[in-house]
Amino acid sequence: MMPKRLLVLALSLLALLGGLPAQGAPPAPLKLFADVWPPFTDVDGKPREAIDLVKGALARAAVESRVAIVTWAEGEAALRQGKFDGAPAMWKTPEREQYLLYSKPYLENRLLLVTRKGESVAYSSVAQLAGKRLCLVKGYGYGDDIKKASRVELVERDTDADCLRAVLGKQADYLLLDELMVRHLYDFYADKANSLLVPGLTPIARYPLHFVLRKDYPGAAKLIESFDRNIRNMMADGTYAVVLHVPWIATDLDGDGVPEFVTSKKAAPKNGGDPTKNLAGYPVFTSEAGPPGMSRTPAYMIDGKSYNTWGDAATTLNRGGPTKPQGLYKYSTGFVLGEF
Repeated sequence: MMPKRLLVLALSLLALLGGLPAQGAPPAPLKLFADVWPPFTDVDGKPREAIDLVKGALARAAVESRVAIVTWAEGEAALRQGKFDGAPAMWKTPEREQYLLYSKPYLENRLLLVTRKGESVAYSSVAQLAGKRLCLVKGYGYGDDIKKASRVELVERDTDADCLRAVLGKQADYLLLDELMVRHLYDFYADKANSLLVPGLTPIARYPLHFVLRKDYPGAAKLIESFDRNIRNMMADGTYAVVLHVPWIATDLDGDGVPEFVTSKKAAPKNGGDPTKNLAGYPVFTSEAGPPGMSRTPAYMIDGKSYNTWGDAATTLNRGGPTKPQGLYKYSTGFVLGEF
């Protein structure tokens, strides 16, 4: 029998050589997939706000993650085959729930109907587009109300940018773009957006956005629970507004039915005004506006500290922070506008 001291030495050597996992070694990075869906998901160096939120929340739990950018259809097929552990940004469908665990919603996609300048967007549902051509992204879980609408011709493309290109090139009549994406287009490509596009004002569809893991991933439930907690902390400390490139978010952090307005000095410019008056607070979820007729006494939160009046909050912001939005916000969907 090998002496105990020699056995320990041999096992340690095997671990160093890769024959055994070293004791206390960190887990392998999560293997996630996403497609090109700006400003939510994209390659490194481009705006990818959903990926940044998810990676940030995981990092707070000391979990490393890597995101491969592929087409949605390819990525979802590989996820089913076990080649990926999960995805940072996914809508819920009954088929996916069979093999995936979902986080609580950390964002809401509100899809607006978008068309060429001069066309009408006076529709409240896809069913009203009978005789029109609607461009959708291949593999997205839009649901039957959209994908099976009577007499609506569906045109499929690989990305939102491709759908926008199809509409502007008159290969389709309409596409669906997220409200936050439309907001960014008009913030950072105002001249082109105003001359080329007409967006609807009322969402055609709403989809909660989730971080997902395969049910057979070790410790998936515990990791999802940690993720949910860290996302909420990121909302409260202002990180969420910074990542979304909005001056404020509106979200009900204390569950009283009235949203708090939350930001960071890194996100809200000086002299930007009261977000309760100028609509600068981006609602994380549709319900964040509160019930009609509710008496609103919202609190303001800046970098995790609460203020009961706008005067106190404004004083804090005016002591520091940017005087205008930082940097030039460019992404592939916006680049399409430059082609026309």
